[in-house]
Amino acid sequence: MKLLLVLVTIIGLSAVIGAIVVGTRTFDGTIVDKPYERGLAYDAVHHEKEASGWHVEIMNKELTVGTNDILLSVTDRNGKPLADAGISLSISRPSSKAFDKTYSAVKTEKGQFIAKADLPLYGYWAAVIKVTDGGKSIAFEKTLYAEKKGS
Repeated sequence: MKLLLVLVTIIGLSAVIGAIVVGTRTFDGTIVDKPYERGLAYDAVHHEKEASGWHVEIMNKELTVGTNDILLSVTDRNGKPLADAGISLSISRPSSKAFDKTYSAVKTEKGQFIAKADLPLYGYWAAVIKVTDGGKSIAFEKTLYAEKKGS
C-alpha cells in the first residue's frame, strides 16, 4: 500500500512539474502592460465612440484560411458612409503576437472599404479597425473567424 501511495505521489508531482515547465516555455510575455491605465483608456475610447456616432461593420461573414478581401462598412450617426475616412485594419491572433499585421483599406465605389488580409491559421482572430476622419481617430474592435478551406 505504501508503494502505491509513493508511486501515485511521484506521478502526480511529475505531471505538475511537467505542466509548469511547458507553461513557462510557451508563455510569450506580459499579457497587458499597465492594466489600470489601459482600462481607463478603454473607457475613454468607448465614450468617444458613442459621441462620434460612427459605426463599423465587417460585411463578409465567411472568411477562410489564406488571403481574404475584408469588406468594411463605415457610417456616421445617420447611416451615411464616411467617404473621406482613412481606414486601417490590424489583425492579430489572441494567443500570440507572431501573426500581428496591419493592412490599409481602400474605398470601393459603393462607399465601403476593402482590405486584403492574410489569415494563415483557422480559428478566431482579433481585428482592430482604425477610422480617421476630420482629425479624429477611433479604433473599433471586432472578432473574425477563418474556416479551413473546403470546410
